[in-house]
Amino acid sequence: MSARFLSIMILALALAELTGRAQEQNFCLVCHSEIKVDYLESIHAAFNVTCVACHGGDPTTLDSRAAHALEAFFRGTPQRAEIPELCASCHSDPMRMKPYGLRTDQYAEYQTSRHGKLLAQGDTRVAVCTDCHTAHRILPAWEPRSTVHFENIPSTCARCHAQRDQGVHSAALAKGNTKAPTCATCHGAHGAAPPGVENVSKVCGMCHLAERTHFESSPHKKSMDAQNIGECASCHGSHTIEPTDRKLFDTVCTNCHGADSRAHLVGQKIKTLLLAADESLREATHLLEQAQQRAVDVSAYRSRLIEARSYFLQALPVQHSLDIPHIEELTRRAKSIADDVRSSLHSFQGVMAIRLLGLTLVWVFLLLLMIVIYLALRERRGEHL
Repeated sequence: MSARFLSIMILALALAELTGRAQEQNFCLVCHSEIKVDYLESIHAAFNVTCVACHGGDPTTLDSRAAHALEAFFRGTPQRAEIPELCASCHSDPMRMKPYGLRTDQYAEYQTSRHGKLLAQGDTRVAVCTDCHTAHRILPAWEPRSTVHFENIPSTCARCHAQRDQGVHSAALAKGNTKAPTCATCHGAHGAAPPGVENVSKVCGMCHLAERTHFESSPHKKSMDAQNIGECASCHGSHTIEPTDRKLFDTVCTNCHGADSRAHLVGQKIKTLLLAADESLREATHLLEQAQQRAVDVSAYRSRLIEARSYFLQALPVQHSLDIPHIEELTRRAKSIADDVRSSLHSFQGVMAIRLLGLTLVWVFLLLLMIVIYLALRERRGEHL
């Protein structure tokens, strides 16, 4: 434990009594009205963590000199280099954090991060607690207005880091997908450190486990490791990840493999298998939706399409293994079921069309018959007159 951290802990204990008294009287906000609104909205205010916990002083008096006296342990505005240790004086204390269910290892993680290491070297431009959480308007992470709410993390990080995610992850996050990764998901939060070339795939594998597992068995794995090439990011990118459609086979693969190479032909084979299965699924789904709009019971067809799509979804991560027989088997099953459903729906639509035509002819016949009867009745009435 550093001497500075120890001194802050002693100061925090000394301030505990003043903090207790300040819970009922906090005249700091009378003079410092510019931060009053922010503070009163904060989680600190909600749990009676008052100004003296961070700044010291005597909050029970309106006398400026007495409030800011050294005897009252007044410390003023903390220097940037002091902020992580100051926050840790409470947030690393298990007894204080246990009632709120908060972790107490965040300062230790911060010290291992790129931010913490640079701060320890004297670089005060790096992020400290208040840069991410703000100084006075500290809101819990589940609060949508919080700077560390999952939807706001990209914009918070972008205050310092201009390179922000503009790919599929960002799009999913913007749509409210709570499972979509943020900067902190990949880089960490308090232990923030950019993943190196050797572990990018492991970071991606935390969410994309199946893709990672199949890639491990692929020819790409050994070759990329030998050349120290980043695995996932080399094909998909890092912060501008495009949707994983079949176009990747025509653009990304040619970065390493010639158009006439065997490896490129393998990629084109996989692309063809996936496209054929996907097209069959799309057509079958379209026909099913049309039938449903006509109030047709499509539950049996829907169940079969769910089965077909499950085979197709299994094939997607398997493509990372470059195992063509395995991919061919899964896509064949998906396409076979989808084609069968599509054929059945086509036949059903044909039968429905014939029935509709027959029903139309019946109604036309009935209408003509009614017209004939009407005219006959009218003629008979005319004769009687």
